[in-house]
Amino acid sequence: MASASASSSLSTMSLLLLLAICIPSLCSPTRADEFDYPPLVNGLSFSFYKSKCPNLDSIVLGFLKKSFKNNIGLAAGLLRLHFHDCFVQGCDGSILLDGSASGPGEQQAPPNLTLRPAAFKAINDLRALLDKACGQVVSCADVVALAARDSVFLSGGPKYKVPLGRRDGLTFATRDVTLASLPAPTSNVTKLLSVFSKINLDATDLVSLSGGHTIGLAHCTSFTNRLYPTQDPVMDKTFAKNLKLTCPASNTVNTTVNDICTPNKFDNKYYVDLLNRKGLFTSDQDLFTDQRTKSTVTRFAVSQPLFFEKFVFSIVKMGQLSVLTGGEGEIRANCSARNGDNKFLWSVVGGEEGETICISSLCSPTRADEFDYPPLVNGLSFSFYNSKCPNLESIVTDFLKNSFKNNIGLAAGLLRLHFHDCFVQAPPNLTLRPAAFKAINDLRALLDKACGQVVSCADVVALAARDSVYLSGGPKYKVPLGRRDGLTFATRNVTLASLPAPTSNVTKLLSVLSNINLDTTDLVALSGGHTIGLAHCTSFTNRLYPTQDPVMDKTFAKNLELTCPASNTTNTTVNDIRSPNTFDNKYYVDLLNRQGLFTSDQDMYTDKRTKSIVTSFAVNQSLFFKQFVYSIVKMGQLSVLTGGKGEIRANCSARNGDNKFLWSVVGGEGGESASVF
Repeated sequence: MASASASSSLSTMSLLLLLAICIPSLCSPTRADEFDYPPLVNGLSFSFYKSKCPNLDSIVLGFLKKSFKNNIGLAAGLLRLHFHDCFVQGCDGSILLDGSASGPGEQQAPPNLTLRPAAFKAINDLRALLDKACGQVVSCADVVALAARDSVFLSGGPKYKVPLGRRDGLTFATRDVTLASLPAPTSNVTKLLSVFSKINLDATDLVSLSGGHTIGLAHCTSFTNRLYPTQDPVMDKTFAKNLKLTCPASNTVNTTVNDICTPNKFDNKYYVDLLNRKGLFTSDQDLFTDQRTKSTVTRFAVSQPLFFEKFVFSIVKMGQLSVLTGGEGEIRANCSARNGDNKFLWSVVGGEEGETICISSLCSPTRADEFDYPPLVNGLSFSFYNSKCPNLESIVTDFLKNSFKNNIGLAAGLLRLHFHDCFVQAPPNLTLRPAAFKAINDLRALLDKACGQVVSCADVVALAARDSVYLSGGPKYKVPLGRRDGLTFATRNVTLASLPAPTSNVTKLLSVLSNINLDTTDLVALSGGHTIGLAHCTSFTNRLYPTQDPVMDKTFAKNLELTCPASNTTNTTVNDIRSPNTFDNKYYVDLLNRQGLFTSDQDMYTDKRTKSIVTSFAVNQSLFFKQFVYSIVKMGQLSVLTGGKGEIRANCSARNGDNKFLWSVVGGEGGESASVF
């Protein structure tokens, strides 16, 4: 007993001595210039953008402050993005590049599949703000490094200086290189040190950088090997018991916090977790088990200032790995695509090589009047309401801006409403959003109040679709106006024949579109409307059950099966997994990666008649925008009524005169009829 008591006293004394190593208020650097920094790589500087973009730091910090108010989890996502960029072929922004025609780029490699889409969006949004303020002078790689720094600072960690001047890489790593460069969470210290030594990072760097796990979430699949089939004896039993409640099986899709003490605060509690055997990953807990790293973990657990000091040194050191500077690389106009001759950034299949039609920065129209438009139908005009309702466009745009703040999904609903209106006389599809119909009625009421009953419901639908595209990040184009509202509606059979099903292949799609004078390019361009919105599982479960469509990416299919567990499910999922609420060209990147939802989507990349157009749009967003504008304006003039034809309805859901409903009720039947558009 005496021996045990003495041992306990010694342990207590040792801990007190460790705690006394440094008092945080006296030892912690309070300013960024008080930290020690590693030597800077030639070409990098702490003042690189001082004259080119003097407000760079404040723009990044201000944007992230606002972003974190709504989503504090984004901080961990941005920090992780910086790590994953630097560990794979250096800090060159290659993690941001989309691809590929022949195989996945870095984003699609398994370790990166859990990177947050919101983090990629934040980088793009930041880059747009910086371009507006300073021009195209700040590289995407530098934006990633700055966003990581401010994510640490705004989460309670140290604010440090970031050496800048990186150029963006011209290539991305293959799947195999990515896998070899990013150690798995099941790795032990021996494996981790082996990976780190290859990029000139040492044991202290390993422990310091692992401290990034003090914020963020972890997927159960990353550590259930420690719970099932038997529990890792190193793990605290109560901690393991609680984890099993969150992760009841090894194939769960659930997540949990990395740091159970302070999950959203950047501090040293992660190391305290390790001392208490409450690290999640093998790669975490083994840092305290292995003698080569144990003492460093202990020192960081009892001295947060020491952790902050070493973390700053290590992350700045990491942030200079294999950087491109000076005349190397480029400053991308679009963080997800290379500049230059716009040749594919991914590996070429069978020696074939494709080029985009033009360079985005030179060819992208910046104003609505710079787009090419098809000939206008007699009776339509871009200035039709100039005198009758001069504030028409501002009323529509302002109303939708406010509406989308509460329901961004409404944008896709309004765009789809326009498609369904144009392809048949009226859209009786039960999957159309009720909120979209309500928005049209609300808009019409505002316009009647401002201008009288002069704007047709058909024109309101066309304008709402245009602003839905624009307010979601797409092009703002001119809409020819002067449509009258129809006096009849199509029968159920005509409607079904006019709207191709999502199970249609390209042959069927081209047949339907040719009947209304739309061509192959129109098909591919208009299908790009699927870059926003949701899809009902019943529209694509034919590709999952009873057997999986071999064309579909296996990981993508596996994830879909979790959302749509049976062919009769009523669930929904996003159309575009990369940027579901942004109108961009990522839908086509999905198709290149065999991640299109519908048969009608994916078959456009399988069929030789449409494949090259899909590829062109995937590598050149400006080209997609240009063609989309042409095609949707062309579509918007299909069989329009003008002049003395039709009417201007007093109520968009009922005809004037005898006020019969314009939506068909066929024998009381009401079945769902999905369609491509």
